[in-house]
Amino acid sequence: MKKHIYIILAFLSLIVLSCDTDDNQIEEVEATSTKMLSLTKKKLKSTLVTKEASFGGRANHTSLIFDKKMWVIAGNGPGIYYNDAWSSSDGVNWIAATKNAAFSERTNHATTVSNGKMWITGGNFVNEMNDVWFSTDGKTWKEAISNASFSPRSGHAMVDLNGRMFVIGGHENGVEKGDVWVSSDGVKWNLATNLAPFGERRDHAAVVYDNKIWVIGGYDINNNFLNDVWYSPNGFQWFLATANADFLPRRNHALTVNEKGMWLTAGTRNNDFKYFNDVWFSNDGVTWAQIKASKNFPERTEHTSVHYDKKLWVINGYGLDQGNYYDFYTDIWSFE
Repeated sequence: MKKHIYIILAFLSLIVLSCDTDDNQIEEVEATSTKMLSLTKKKLKSTLVTKEASFGGRANHTSLIFDKKMWVIAGNGPGIYYNDAWSSSDGVNWIAATKNAAFSERTNHATTVSNGKMWITGGNFVNEMNDVWFSTDGKTWKEAISNASFSPRSGHAMVDLNGRMFVIGGHENGVEKGDVWVSSDGVKWNLATNLAPFGERRDHAAVVYDNKIWVIGGYDINNNFLNDVWYSPNGFQWFLATANADFLPRRNHALTVNEKGMWLTAGTRNNDFKYFNDVWFSNDGVTWAQIKASKNFPERTEHTSVHYDKKLWVINGYGLDQGNYYDFYTDIWSFE
């Protein structure tokens, strides 16, 4: 009889513990939802920081935060490719660390910061590359390897997770890639996966947030514009956060992070000449909220964004001028 009573009491205890756990989970979800709701009600203050950046109009460049400054690296303008590196601490005054870096002129490349250095790899759309370069000051660039283990590519992404760099997807000779490569020194690259679950894609965006790698949107091997969100804790295992995010499918958007979450801006769905100038936020990768701004920046794609000095920045890019000709933007915007 006593044995039966003990079993019943143990069972009831499990039920109580289960209820407590569910309540805690509900409270966490409600807290997250409250934070999201609070942010979506806020209207960001828009500031046109400069109409004419010192480095001129460009697209397909990359931007980093390094040495407590914002950086703009390479890219292309109307009929010109760059191999320069510029920095700024206020978004108005830009200083050229170099206008002619040791790496060749390029666009559609990828960069990241890892182990106290800025890194750049790949790029161009017709003649792709797979070289890897690094710099500790933006002026002097050294080649880590001229022909990395991963194939030449453009339109790929590059991030750092816990001191290891990852090169993700991209485009090679007209074909989208779905592979992921990893390196801790920029010289030796190992294949993390030949075909990640997110499939072949280019012109996607990737960041590290919440100690995970996130891959968002892009353009796939079947000519589809995407708005899916994937994440990985290690670059080897990938999980789907959502197959259909709240923002419209797009490629060549920009993605950055701060302590609150991930920020996605603009991009294109240019099969129907659709360019965006929207701002989206998520702190879980699943739910995305569109954030209003006091003034909208012109629609654009192939721009960059960073979070610096407690502000979201949108830098250059291009859009459509009169619906027919590309307009390379020279402007820089901030939002707070």
